[in-house]
Amino acid sequence: MVWLNRLFYFFIVWWAIGVVLTSTDTLPPWLEWANAVFLYTAGILSIIYLCLISSWGKGLLLSVFIMLLTISVESLGVHYGILFGDYHYEKDFGIQLLGVPITIGFAWVMVVFTSMAHVTYLFKQKPSFSSGFIYVCITGLLAVVMDAIIDPVAYKVKQYWIWDEGGFYYDIPTSNFIGWFVLSSIAQIVVYLYLHKFGSPFLEEKWRKRAILVYRLILIMFSIIALVSQLWFAVAVVWASYLFLLIVMKRGEKG
Repeated sequence: MVWLNRLFYFFIVWWAIGVVLTSTDTLPPWLEWANAVFLYTAGILSIIYLCLISSWGKGLLLSVFIMLLTISVESLGVHYGILFGDYHYEKDFGIQLLGVPITIGFAWVMVVFTSMAHVTYLFKQKPSFSSGFIYVCITGLLAVVMDAIIDPVAYKVKQYWIWDEGGFYYDIPTSNFIGWFVLSSIAQIVVYLYLHKFGSPFLEEKWRKRAILVYRLILIMFSIIALVSQLWFAVAVVWASYLFLLIVMKRGEKG
């Protein structure tokens, strides 16, 4: 469909503009809504990928489930400090559900589905505990890698949200990264079982590459902002970890 390609190209253009404005801190206050549009678009592209490798009905249903699951868990963090630690949102990301911006649900969908796109080779074999365990571990770590660059920038530089307790990594609670891995793993278990039953993730190569590109563009954007803001350690940790995971995945695919 033509509109699918146009949406992807729109995301690329929006990303490029966003990189310039956010890294130079020239985003005008009246354009703050652009952050929400960016997250919505990234999430929608990830949902499109899921739907193309399964079906539109089942793909949308799973996407809504992942959104509601992650928003519900994030709500526990916002209100009770459960799993992620004590924090609250400072910026207006639009409509909220249970005290959590709906845009965060789209962001989580993006993280889950773009992480899944990295390891579609695991779906070429019958579902098993070993392949499922490897899948959940890799995708869970990919989620943590993304969070390891998003949180320092969002907290220390942009103050999109504020932590009410500290930690060794840029004053972010360690429980936050554990929480990201746990929540991502729960979501990915559902995705793993779903795709083995309803999907063929290794057949849609064009959109698989696009999903991976979305993941990498998010890393690049936040890395650029981090470099400009002298968060050198975060950039080094994130890219060293991501490259390590790429090597592991490459070897696993060949094996």
